[in-house]
Amino acid sequence: MNVERELDALTTALGATISSEAHELLLRFAQLVAQWNARMDLTAAKTPEQIVEVLFADSLMLAREDVVPPHSRIVDVGSGAGAPALPLLLLRPDVQATLVEPLQKRVAFMRTVCGTLSDLAKRVTLVAGKIDPSAPQVKGAPFDVAMARATFAPEVWLPAGKKLAQCVLVLTAEAQEYGEAPTHLVSYTLPRTKARRVIGVYS
Repeated sequence: MNVERELDALTTALGATISSEAHELLLRFAQLVAQWNARMDLTAAKTPEQIVEVLFADSLMLAREDVVPPHSRIVDVGSGAGAPALPLLLLRPDVQATLVEPLQKRVAFMRTVCGTLSDLAKRVTLVAGKIDPSAPQVKGAPFDVAMARATFAPEVWLPAGKKLAQCVLVLTAEAQEYGEAPTHLVSYTLPRTKARRVIGVYS
């Protein structure tokens, strides 16, 4: 499948610039996802277009330093198959992450990725489990940045994230206020589906 062509089209559409090393690492990550998807239901994304958009679109925007500051320690709750957190780390070698995911098959996949690509094993801590949003606890807190994609409703995630990190990222389809105004917003449109995306930065 022509993932490279789709990745190049996505980065162009989003106005992102990535290094040749990051480009190669993202392609290898997509290849690992496709290989595991052939054996188990790792992610609903199957075609090159779907894989690239689901895995990388949010990551390319999260990689901006006005979203994730330099040398951040982040926590990602409900990491799924590793996106957007692992691609973010491939794009940003200065960032470290703790990834929280309850499904063992996805944790096993992320462990494989971390052992295969770049220096991820040194920068990633994997936690197999869930958090209680009313009283979230993750070893290593407080972090610099907390994020979650489609794990909790935004109005649930924002106060939970505030207990884990100084800055909370809320990924949604439209800009809203969830009890407080965001520090700033990053808005973009997915080129394939034309779906809108917003990253709210709360700090």
